[in-house]
Amino acid sequence: MTTALVDFVYATMHKRVNDPDSPYWLPKILEQIRTPDEHSLSPLTVDQWDLGELTGDQGVFIAGTIADAWWIFVKRAFKKAKDAGVPDLPANLSAFISQRSNTDQYPTLALNDVTVDGLPNAAVGDLTGLTPTADGYRGTIRVTTAAYDSHGYQPRIAINGRYQLDQHVIVIDDPRAADLKPPTQVVLKGLDAYGVDWPSQAIEGRGQFLFTVTGLVFDVQLSIEATGTGAGRTAKVTVESVATVGTPVFTLDKDHLTIEGDTVSELNKQLWIQSAVAAFNSPDAATALTAKLSDALNADDFRTQFSGSVTEQLDKALDNVFGTGALPADSGPPPTGDGPLEVYLFDRVRASLNDTGSGFYPPTVVESSSDPKLDPLSIDTIDLGDHQVMGVPVNFTLNDVSISGIADVLVPAEDAALVAEGVDATLRFGRIAQAPITVKASVVATFTKSGDKLNGTMTTTAEQPSVALGLSFSGPDADDLTIGLRSLTVDVDPARLDINVHVDGLPDDALHQILNTSEIKAGFIQGVQDGAAQRKDDIAKALTDNARKVIAGKLAG
Repeated sequence: MTTALVDFVYATMHKRVNDPDSPYWLPKILEQIRTPDEHSLSPLTVDQWDLGELTGDQGVFIAGTIADAWWIFVKRAFKKAKDAGVPDLPANLSAFISQRSNTDQYPTLALNDVTVDGLPNAAVGDLTGLTPTADGYRGTIRVTTAAYDSHGYQPRIAINGRYQLDQHVIVIDDPRAADLKPPTQVVLKGLDAYGVDWPSQAIEGRGQFLFTVTGLVFDVQLSIEATGTGAGRTAKVTVESVATVGTPVFTLDKDHLTIEGDTVSELNKQLWIQSAVAAFNSPDAATALTAKLSDALNADDFRTQFSGSVTEQLDKALDNVFGTGALPADSGPPPTGDGPLEVYLFDRVRASLNDTGSGFYPPTVVESSSDPKLDPLSIDTIDLGDHQVMGVPVNFTLNDVSISGIADVLVPAEDAALVAEGVDATLRFGRIAQAPITVKASVVATFTKSGDKLNGTMTTTAEQPSVALGLSFSGPDADDLTIGLRSLTVDVDPARLDINVHVDGLPDDALHQILNTSEIKAGFIQGVQDGAAQRKDDIAKALTDNARKVIAGKLAG
């Protein structure tokens, strides 16, 4: 299936989704997202994110720094114990030193009571990778956060809450070696009363944190399909997955970082600060945080709400543009290259053509057209050719032709069809007020042999004629939509056509009899056909201008 129609719809909405003055502006839509348990993006709150181990050189540095900070605490506790007279303690701790555990080597970082501010501040990019499905299409949209620096938004994501940094440390026999040693076999008793578990202790630092995120980008895979049957069909958007793209930058705000813990004191606080800063700035933390953000947005409850919100906005746009008229129950088979979604969207168009409140209701289109004016439609000249009048050949030419009654027109749903080239539709006139189409013109009757001319007027009526149009559509979006006329065919029942011409000097009855022969009527119909064809570009322009105006106005809210 061709992706042209979906690309067109997306391009039309893409502008509005990224326009702060549009009712479809993405940040305001995302602000309204609520899951059944009242989770939202404004802000996103999470009870706990376990970021796991921080490994590599950064993890080694953090673990070593925490071990050094703990050793300061141990020595302070040892002094207190000695001063208190705790028995069986050595003279000093010079035979020992601290080290990260030889079995549980790396620190772990967990975040609690997390708040993520600024996620609704997002903009969408192009729709890519569009591929057909059974009932529509699947594609990917890139969403960039921190998109706006206005309307109350700042170009950053802020994450704050509490953290816990854990590390298993041990006492080893001094000195340290290149390889991690096991804990010392020397037993010291009495330090537990001062907060030391000898020779192995699991310790933690905790406190408040705040950091900002830039460069956070998501790829959202979604599908848009037609669902339901007959007149009950709708369009449905499903967000299938949300995945982070690239590597966002997490920047810790050191001024908002606090350090607490049972083994944290003024003596070792700076080492703990170094450890915490290094932990938040570590690659493992950034990777884990990125994954946690992605997982949070990719959760079923959020994806369900995203899907519902996007579907709601699409329905709103389609209802605004096309109205809410009943869909045709049976559309018949689609042309080659189109599927259920194209048929559904086309049926929305067909329904709008028969909805009196729609901007595409044919009488409304005709009456609102002014450049060119469609009712009355002006045609410069129609040549009816030479005809015998009382045995004398006379040429009849119609000038300043004005065709009125065009606004009394309908396009029944069964008279519009989706075809490979665009749309074929038949305009049925005189179906509302039952008024005939009236053609008025000035007449020049030229005697072929002498060249003498007589001037007169014409009034012709045609009851319930029709015009078959072949429409084509081009342009990247609705703002640049161009409607073309591939074909225009006038169909008039000669029996319901009455030509009345008055020419001074010629008998009206005779002219009426002559000009209402099948030959003259056929010439008149062909003349109108040719004249309308000459105005084909003007008619197409009127249709284009109306469509652009209606869509832009309806989508403006």
